[in-house]
Amino acid sequence: MSDREPVNIMGVIAFPNPNKDERVIRFIDSEYHTLFTIKDGESIVITRFDSEKMVLPCKYIDDCHVCIGNSAYHICEFAEMQERNGNIYVPRTPKISDEIGTYEIYQIPATADVDYYYYTAYNSFVRNYSSYLSMYGLDTSKSLKDQDCPMTDGGTWYDYFRDQAISSLTSYSLLAQKAEEDGFDGSETVEADLKQVYSDLDSYAAAAGYTRSQYIKTVCGPLVNKAVFERNVRLTSLAQAYSAEYANSLEYSDDEVQAAYDADPKSYQSADIEYILFYSAADSDATDEEKAQLLEEAKQKAETALSRYAQGEAFDAIGEDMEGTYTHAANVTNSTSDMLTWAFDDARQEGDTTVAANGDKGYYAVLFHSRSRNDYHSVSVRHILVDSEDKANEILQQYNNGEKTEDAFAALAVENSTDSNASSGGLYTGIYRGQMVSEFEDWCFDPARQAGDTGIVQTSYGYHVMYFVSTSENPYWYDQAVISLKSAAYNEWYSSITDGVEAEQLDGMKYVG
Repeated sequence: MSDREPVNIMGVIAFPNPNKDERVIRFIDSEYHTLFTIKDGESIVITRFDSEKMVLPCKYIDDCHVCIGNSAYHICEFAEMQERNGNIYVPRTPKISDEIGTYEIYQIPATADVDYYYYTAYNSFVRNYSSYLSMYGLDTSKSLKDQDCPMTDGGTWYDYFRDQAISSLTSYSLLAQKAEEDGFDGSETVEADLKQVYSDLDSYAAAAGYTRSQYIKTVCGPLVNKAVFERNVRLTSLAQAYSAEYANSLEYSDDEVQAAYDADPKSYQSADIEYILFYSAADSDATDEEKAQLLEEAKQKAETALSRYAQGEAFDAIGEDMEGTYTHAANVTNSTSDMLTWAFDDARQEGDTTVAANGDKGYYAVLFHSRSRNDYHSVSVRHILVDSEDKANEILQQYNNGEKTEDAFAALAVENSTDSNASSGGLYTGIYRGQMVSEFEDWCFDPARQAGDTGIVQTSYGYHVMYFVSTSENPYWYDQAVISLKSAAYNEWYSSITDGVEAEQLDGMKYVG
């Protein structure tokens, strides 16, 4: 039997805790999972589906009933009503957990918000990897729930995009809330982003013969209406603006940058090596014995190549004669592969050679020349990729007949380039040696190159109409060290906001995707 006396409070036969100091108001979801608790008299913030916020005081009735504003609710009744209406409710003053900087618990918003990020992740992946979907095993004509995803541990493509959506929504929600708590004013950026998003959206919608609302549902899923779409665009923009302001505020002295280099010099160096790769070329249905035999033959070829080099033959000629794949990698960075672990060993000297495994695919014959700090300066360029020299000349002439500005070139890139970065005006920033194909790099790193220079470069990808933007002020190693310092500081800051927060998937997740 309960030792609590029944009391009629606001028409509720309640059994309040007689000890007022122990009275807490519990907020749950419709499955009775506890979301958070507040003290008697504290307030909650309800964010409606249209982004309007309401701050409502809460009064304790008993452990299962609460007065919110001027109405009494059973805690489950309130949860079900808010979920039906697509509302989010959180404490006005979140509790700080034992780990400083993290909050006790957060509630994932309405299913439609998850759906927005689900389709954002899906559309982005399909757009960026359209030419490689079959290699990933993704068939857009079939249900994602029936297709295994190689990037998950036994999960499906649906699981992959759902987890991406939950991660994005959780991250952006936490960053946006922290921005508001800190009084960050990102309104100008948010409004500008929203205006641009709607401008692009309306163009795509018109081209497809849809209204704005129809196109939103087509791209973002049937659960996402204009209000949900705009709310999440604003959320994302605010979170990104807030995190960008923090990242941009990070500055380091020359001594701090030098210290970062001294602590891990190999991360800011490049090696100059030549290598010949001999593949084992084992068929997929080959037996283990056959694979081992072919791998041993590849190793013997690599050893033979080094023996011929020791007798005075040129490395590239050996590669061609033995039908191996020859490469001169003048600016290769450190990694965990056998070949590069060897190349970055402190004992390495000019002229050293070795045979290194390429996993179970073959062997390298490797010749070491040198290793040095990345003292060159990275560059930024714009380019327009087309499939013919005539087309390239036509575009360059069009540029020369116009304003001859960077913006004018960028506009031509948007209109004509077949490269994936066309939408950004063909811009590549911070190009480092070894990043691009040799012909492209030779033009970029020409010592005589000046801002505003233009030209045409032919590569295996086609014809590139080039525009030189700028050379980095600092050496590449210096920029690398600054990025490393900023990355470490940003990750620590981001973790202080997001650590300890997990999103619980409730029944409404079945409607996502």
